[in-house]
Amino acid sequence: MIVRTLAAPAKYYQGPEILKDLYTYIKHLGKKFAVMTDEIVLEIAKDKLEQSFKGIEAGYEVILFGGQSTQAEADRIIKLVEEMEADAVIGLGGGKVTDSAKLVADLANLPVVIIPTAAATDAACSSMSVIYDENDTFVVSKRTKNNPEVVVVDTDIIGKAPLRTFVAGVGDAFACYYEARACRASGAMNYNGGVGTQAAFAIAELCNKVLRENAVEARKSVEKKEWSEALDRCIEANIYLGGVGFENNGCAIAHGVYNGMTATIKPFTAMHGEAVAVGVLIQLAAEKISLEEWDDIVAFYKEVGLPCCFADLGVEMDDELMHKVAEAGCTVSPNAHKMPFKVTPEVLYEAIKIVEERNGK
Repeated sequence: MIVRTLAAPAKYYQGPEILKDLYTYIKHLGKKFAVMTDEIVLEIAKDKLEQSFKGIEAGYEVILFGGQSTQAEADRIIKLVEEMEADAVIGLGGGKVTDSAKLVADLANLPVVIIPTAAATDAACSSMSVIYDENDTFVVSKRTKNNPEVVVVDTDIIGKAPLRTFVAGVGDAFACYYEARACRASGAMNYNGGVGTQAAFAIAELCNKVLRENAVEARKSVEKKEWSEALDRCIEANIYLGGVGFENNGCAIAHGVYNGMTATIKPFTAMHGEAVAVGVLIQLAAEKISLEEWDDIVAFYKEVGLPCCFADLGVEMDDELMHKVAEAGCTVSPNAHKMPFKVTPEVLYEAIKIVEERNGK
């Protein structure tokens, strides 16, 4: 029996300066909130955060995040959350903060509010929490019991984030359609224990369309630190469409190769979305897409500023490392095996080699 599933945040809000009204959107969750964040983000958001709770009978306490989304860090924060008797957990910051917030809330049986401060990944809306070890090596993607209760996206904060984070987010979200297409062809299960609905695949298609039509203009807006309709649309694509899209369709080679990179390349300094963007090209090479489609996608990458090869990720690639990444891409996670054909280390090696030969420097 085929079971089709669809999961998403209970509520999603996006707009400029919206963090100033945060409590309006989360008051149904209680009156005492544990805010997980880091010192840099706290400095950026503290005035808006304070304004959102001013003059009301509700409050929050800040828990400074240790920097890495490990199980040990989650266990440390759970104790603090329980001591303050919080009604809900708020994850305010980048991907590792929000991943940890989801894990903490899940283990503490509390609702979670996610406030991403950059559109660098599509993780905010999902129920997935990625756990790494202390050396920044991928350990496991854990599915929490629920998607975030509320996601609040302040486009003013995100639009002022470093350009690199926005471009990386485009790379992560761009993978959504191509991995969804592969999972749909293979009948692979998504992250909710079923297969994607028509709505889920339509979201992945829309994500791709929005990025292709708006990402270049949105990049210019980020460079100028100016709001634009194109930027607003791409923020939604990076955070909501890509997040709901990947969770309900599934991941494939693009993310499988990323997992292989983090397991074998030390230190690995590329952002998640940057590495996934290269992973998309590796997946497309394995799929043997036409040169016409290939050239069109690479042209888009170059306009947006996405990496097209390992050199663009700051990695000096040789034949031995190609084999190691390919081997790890097949063994570290199951993603690479969700394609409509058999994926072996040799298949990934040949695909990596094609990308390096066509785009390498």
